[in-house]
Amino acid sequence: MPSRLLEDLELQARSATTPENWSRAICRSAIHLARQGSYKEAHELIIRVRSAFGTELHIDVASWVMLAEGVLHFTKSDSRQAYDRIRRAYGLAVALRTETARPSCAAWMALIEFNASQFDLMIAHLREVLADAKPDDHNARGRACLVLADAFQVAGRYDLGRPWYEKTRLHATAEGDQSTLSALLYNVAVFRTANVRLSDAFGILEVSDAKRAAMEANSSLSYDYAVGSTSFTSVGPMLYGQLLAIERRFEDASKLLDTIIESNLRKTEIPILLCDRAWCYAMIGKISEAAEILPRAEVALGDLKDSDDLAYAQSRLSQVSELCGDNEAAHRFSVKAHEALAAHRTFQESLLVKLNSLNLL
Repeated sequence: MPSRLLEDLELQARSATTPENWSRAICRSAIHLARQGSYKEAHELIIRVRSAFGTELHIDVASWVMLAEGVLHFTKSDSRQAYDRIRRAYGLAVALRTETARPSCAAWMALIEFNASQFDLMIAHLREVLADAKPDDHNARGRACLVLADAFQVAGRYDLGRPWYEKTRLHATAEGDQSTLSALLYNVAVFRTANVRLSDAFGILEVSDAKRAAMEANSSLSYDYAVGSTSFTSVGPMLYGQLLAIERRFEDASKLLDTIIESNLRKTEIPILLCDRAWCYAMIGKISEAAEILPRAEVALGDLKDSDDLAYAQSRLSQVSELCGDNEAAHRFSVKAHEALAAHRTFQESLLVKLNSLNLL
């Protein structure tokens, strides 16, 4: 499906009357392509701008080029390089008062800080975008609204996040930004699935929540297929596998989870995959296979950073250990799981206080 935003940016580049306007359109095109998974094309556009200016980058151009480079690193899962480039882009924009780039840089800073659990910094950058970005700066405002919506979901308040997802949709639709619409659907599905799996692991899941999570996952992956985005393709089997297991379709879930190549996952995703595989094996009677995974899964818990992931994984390992006849390990994992769950609830309360400090209502 053709991208209206990309077509508009290409038109802006062709009709630009100044090198600065041309470079801004090219850099925004690179950002859009990177977010769709077209890394080679994005890199070529960035090189094109740098080649056109050489060592004499205009101050506004420098910020946009660095932002594009940072987003490219981000979409390739290199968070350290992404933060470095985007922080430089933001610093230049602030110091030299290049107002076209600053709101977008601040919005991307907020996203990276959200992912790194640096919530005080995230709040400061969100406040800046919402206060200073022009009403028609859909690029910056759409990104900031999405970060805010996701943060409310993590805080356990989807009801407060939902209006911000809607604002994200409106900004993305206004300029035909398919990448942001794709990210919106993906994020809703991922965070909903995370909440559903946690509730299921502790026996407090509502059936309607599981069905809603399945529908959102279907919507996300169907949209990506329709627009040709490959950014989130590798996540599909993990999402579907977890949802199938929650629906107690363990045979189907096990087959799907077994297709996932661990080297394609982030380090923090591997412990969850191991726990899910072990749980599915145990539930379909493959006790020896489940027991074989347990020691490796326990070691891998050290790679988990978030308390909800730790609570979920240890609860599953408790269930698997019980099914494997190791009641001592089951009790040990259960105690740790409930401790992690309590820590997660405390974290959610703290995050909600920070989000409410924005005085959005």
